[in-house]
Amino acid sequence: MKKIRRILAALLCLVTVVTCFAGCSKSGEAQDITSKTLLIAYTEECEPFIYEKDGVLTGFDVDVVKAIFDSVKNDFTDYKFVKVDADYRIGEDAYCIDKDGKECIAYVMVGGVQKNVGDINEKYTFTEDIINNQVIAVTSDGNEVANYTDIQGKDIGVVSGVAAAALDKHSAVKNGAKSVTQYKEADIAKAVADLQSGAIKALIIDEFNYYTAEIDRNSLTILDGEMEKISYVFAFKKYDWYVDAFNEAINELQDPSYNDADQFTPIVEKYFGYDASDFSYTAK
Repeated sequence: MKKIRRILAALLCLVTVVTCFAGCSKSGEAQDITSKTLLIAYTEECEPFIYEKDGVLTGFDVDVVKAIFDSVKNDFTDYKFVKVDADYRIGEDAYCIDKDGKECIAYVMVGGVQKNVGDINEKYTFTEDIINNQVIAVTSDGNEVANYTDIQGKDIGVVSGVAAAALDKHSAVKNGAKSVTQYKEADIAKAVADLQSGAIKALIIDEFNYYTAEIDRNSLTILDGEMEKISYVFAFKKYDWYVDAFNEAINELQDPSYNDADQFTPIVEKYFGYDASDFSYTAK
């Protein structure tokens, strides 16, 4: 009986190894991944952070990693972006078994990773904020709104999505308004036209939509103070030292004293259409 159990255990182990190999070799990954390959995980395509275009993975995160890899590679010789399940544990779970029979583990998570969502802050360590999307209030000339207090008793609008969620959290602003008109993201031009005509006196919108929409901003004013700031980061296993290497590398990419020019901001503007970052890091 003991012998049969040992045989069953050995067979189970073999099945597990074969399954891991299948996970790698399914798309030929086993031939590309070695123990010297830095695996960078993402759970879903998330434009403009990481997405496929014409069969090639591209995006802001892809360009940033390419620019800083030489500074963060440590003992790695190459890197690869790998799609993982939502419950994948960075720095712990084996992504697959490489061609030499060794476990491959992803140590970095990218792809529009947000702080302050659920229990993510307790699970991971993050870089400094890399990209920020602020929910703002915008008004137009002649609308007599100079601050959030002036919204009291006024007709306002809100763009659906993160802006609407932020307004719901600020119940004093929402409930103090005379009315709140909901606009879809596809109808931002209409919302701005209503703002400029005085049909609404303020518009609650997130910066991603505000700065990328094809609208005339000449008569528009952003009120001081954001309603919410959504921070996007690179994630690592809790208390992982590797986060410092990434912070320092991005700081060097941004600091003109290292490269004769800021090479980080052009990447931000390429994918977001404006400078959507206030990344700030003091090297240790």
